[in-house]
Amino acid sequence: MRTHVAAMTAFATALMLAACGGSPPPPAPPPPQGEEAPPAEVVVQTAPPAEQVEVVPAPPSREYVWIRGNWHWNGAAWVWHAGHYDRVRVGFHWVHAHYEQRGPNFIYVPGHWAR
Repeated sequence: MRTHVAAMTAFATALMLAACGGSPPPPAPPPPQGEEAPPAEVVVQTAPPAEQVEVVPAPPSREYVWIRGNWHWNGAAWVWHAGHYDRVRVGFHWVHAHYEQRGPNFIYVPGHWAR
């Protein structure tokens, strides 16, 4: 009985794949380095707290740069995102995440690699 069910499942799967063109579509290519889509704009009416002092560990190699932590507004409270190492991107420099004050509001500017 189990052999019959397994055979019928395999046959149904093969039939569906044939009806759909034979194989699934290829996966989407990864975004080019340095061109990741920014998150939706975050607008906050209270200033973020002062940056936390972080103990920066030794880098894994000279190919890495420290990306310092920053405050993130989660919709109800400020949450600290700890710093981390990221691989250096030749021809780019890191622009740290920060908030810009515009009138009474603070607008999140995500960290990103720039030329």
